[in-house]
Amino acid sequence: MNDKKRHHFVPKAYLKAFTNGKGRVHVYRKDEPGTVLTVSPDGTGFERYYYSQPTPEEGTDHNRLEDMFSGIEGKWPQIVERIGKGENVNDVLPEIFEFIILQRVRVPASRDATEARLRGQVKSVFRDLLAKGFLPPPPASLRGRLDDVVVSIDPHKSIHGMVEDIQAAKAVFERIGLSAVRNNTSIPFLTSDNPVTWFDPSKPSEDIEPYGISKRDPVLLLFPISPSLLILGATDYMNIFARHGLQHSETREINWVKQINEQICRFAYKAVYASALGQEEMIVRHAGKSPVWEQTGAKGKLVFGERSTKLKWQK
Repeated sequence: MNDKKRHHFVPKAYLKAFTNGKGRVHVYRKDEPGTVLTVSPDGTGFERYYYSQPTPEEGTDHNRLEDMFSGIEGKWPQIVERIGKGENVNDVLPEIFEFIILQRVRVPASRDATEARLRGQVKSVFRDLLAKGFLPPPPASLRGRLDDVVVSIDPHKSIHGMVEDIQAAKAVFERIGLSAVRNNTSIPFLTSDNPVTWFDPSKPSEDIEPYGISKRDPVLLLFPISPSLLILGATDYMNIFARHGLQHSETREINWVKQINEQICRFAYKAVYASALGQEEMIVRHAGKSPVWEQTGAKGKLVFGERSTKLKWQK
């Protein structure tokens, strides 16, 4: 069996819905927002061996997770087509939830946050052991600079962390209902390498914390599935969703679509994807920040901040 090198965290089956007439998607990298790349879905949204795992035989399995994800992704284009036709898709709601949850937990925005949280825990334990005298004093060059010590985390740990993120996502889905919104404006929906977002819509935009909601907060979930379709989740929809399943609606409000795209750009981790040119000003405005883990003492949370470069893991 040939090992798969390109592990797509943004599925090709998903991105194909955002391609232009030539089968290409416009890529705006947050590190270089002024440069637009136009590529096929196969040429973006991947990392080499991103889902590789160690085996009990001390080898490495490069295919198992990628194959499992591909099986889930294969059903997606037909589901989007049915939603686009306004069909009743309640028979595939489990597949819709499965795909949305997977696109929340498998992406670098989620996995990097898990690794950052683990780094914070390692540093917290180290400081605690040092303060209690269980470790020898650090060298003079590091005294007073322990927070500057860079810790690398085995990326396999963040694969295991996906399970915890799935449970957190399920808790959110238990509080919302879903609706499919057709965009009948001249402005297409954008998407990103972190396409599933949720937040507390009662907060002013500047106070929104990515994925930061309490049990009492209202929830708004956004998941663009094509330039003209958005899956919208909200606590206000929970009762009607429980009775009737996924409902369909449409919008002709350009300002509303712009507000959705603003959040898509804010939640994007490294890249924003567009089916057409024309929204560069908005994309550039949010290029400097992404959802990142901010550690404060022994605790932390996700905030909109600057991404830092990870230290490469060495066995």
